[in-house]
Amino acid sequence: MLSLLKEDLRIFNEKHAGDGLFRYFYYPDVRVIVLFRLSQWCYQHSLKPIAYLLTNLNDLLHGVWIGPRVVAGKGFSLGHPRGVLINPETIIGEYCTIINQVTLGGPSVVIEDFVEIGAGAKVISMPNRPVTVGAHSIIGAGAVVTRSVPPFSILAGVPAKVIKTKNLADWLLEHPYYKNCIDKN
Repeated sequence: MLSLLKEDLRIFNEKHAGDGLFRYFYYPDVRVIVLFRLSQWCYQHSLKPIAYLLTNLNDLLHGVWIGPRVVAGKGFSLGHPRGVLINPETIIGEYCTIINQVTLGGPSVVIEDFVEIGAGAKVISMPNRPVTVGAHSIIGAGAVVTRSVPPFSILAGVPAKVIKTKNLADWLLEHPYYKNCIDKN
């Protein structure tokens, strides 16, 4: 859990560089992630009442409901986290970014690695129809995803449709995480 939080904070620091220690108190994104990771730790260590207390505190302070049973990989980031609801059965890959007013609902939602979900987007599964968002995809603001989508997809609309698919080489050159890795070498 500590390694996950450490990487979450590293991503946060990249986005808010130069703000000093003040940034940890000013920006709600870091507080939401810290409370979420603490609730996960408590849940995993049989401190379930404390885990749910922290989840409710996150909801009360920030309007974000991410239960301790949600699985989220390292580098998890929430931008302007207000009105975010993530179902307890959701699985979120590494280095995913979720913006405000997003709902990940239903019994079986899987968000693979390096996915970006825009403001107001919804990813909704049904008991007989799980939804997987492929790695390196972008879900546009306000889109409603009700079916699985392949990796490297850009989605928009209600219901969401794939409006563009990128190849891996183009994606690597454009994605900020990989671009930073390439620029450093």
